[in-house]
Amino acid sequence: MTLADGGKPPSSAHEGSLQSLRPEVRRALPWVVLLRLVCNTGIRMTYSFLPAFARGAQVSERTMSWVLSARDLTALSAPLAGRAADRVGTGRVMAFAGVGAAAGLALSATGPTGLIVGLVVVGVCVVAYNVAIQVWVGHAVAYQRRARVSGLVELSWGGAALIGVPTMGLLIDAFGWRAAPAFLAVLALPLSLFLSRLDASISATDPTEAAKPTMSRAAVGGLAVNTVLAISAQFIFLTHGIWLEDTYGLSTAQVGGVVFAAAVMEVVATLGTARMTDIVGKRRAIVAGTLLMALGLIALGFAPDAPLVAAVVLLSLVFLGFEFAIVSAIPLIAELDPKARAAMVARATALSTVFRAVVSLFAVAAYDAIGFGPLMMIAGGFAVLAILLAGFVMEEPGNS
Repeated sequence: MTLADGGKPPSSAHEGSLQSLRPEVRRALPWVVLLRLVCNTGIRMTYSFLPAFARGAQVSERTMSWVLSARDLTALSAPLAGRAADRVGTGRVMAFAGVGAAAGLALSATGPTGLIVGLVVVGVCVVAYNVAIQVWVGHAVAYQRRARVSGLVELSWGGAALIGVPTMGLLIDAFGWRAAPAFLAVLALPLSLFLSRLDASISATDPTEAAKPTMSRAAVGGLAVNTVLAISAQFIFLTHGIWLEDTYGLSTAQVGGVVFAAAVMEVVATLGTARMTDIVGKRRAIVAGTLLMALGLIALGFAPDAPLVAAVVLLSLVFLGFEFAIVSAIPLIAELDPKARAAMVARATALSTVFRAVVSLFAVAAYDAIGFGPLMMIAGGFAVLAILLAGFVMEEPGNS
């Protein structure tokens, strides 16, 4: 089994542009990205404002990290989402997942118990939504230019940190922790209902797909790289809010401001992915991004109490590297076995998110025990491991 060549540029500028996509794909893409922006904000705000949500739920930060671990374990439902995408269509899965995420966000705003249950509901729905998106893009866009569309979709991750998280920080400071999930629920519901009207445009299915994907060397390597990248990033995602409060005495809104600065680099990385990854090749892009991430993590490990400006620069470097690497991996994952695309995407989602959940179980406790610096050295070690594992992922000429 081989992957289509990611290193060859499109034969013309037109072929590489969004104008070359089918009209129904172009029509649906902005709404898919907007809803994902709202969902990603709901995910990311609980990392950056973990202390604020812990205070609101009247639990310790360590207990709150366990709640986030339970939310991440919902990735075990990814294979079910993949099968649903094949049977009923990706558009229907996206619409139902969006409505479910809105319900979970609304439940999160009702109180401490609602927050815990609601976060788990949001986790299940976001997993389903992300699987459906990747399957849809895999079916609808040729591999040679898929990174361009994946990059645009993944702008919703950097955009959540650039726009969503700072806005949620202001809302929490002004009105309390309940305001953030309530506001996101109000946004998610109408977007989901509108997306349901586009169901026919984005309900890609492939009933001929194999029940089980072929686990070739390239497939195992691709899944391993994606998983180890997620493990490395989870250490800093889960603890950066606590570190910024403890080390620099920042308020919730100020933490949001730091995340905004780092998110600028994420957006730059995502735009770079959309522009460059199809040209230089997915594997090379993954290695380059992971190398930047590793450098930033190791530097934070050596200087965990650096001046705030330097800390923000290093945090931004980590976010930039991770975003460039993980977005470059998305189109590659969808091509590891084109005959079982939904199943392979579901496996990648389940593996990466479950291992993130494992990290969530002990990362805050490790932060309390050994400090931020040693924890970042561990995260940097995982990033280096991801670079080594990328050697097992080979892109060769072939047909999608």
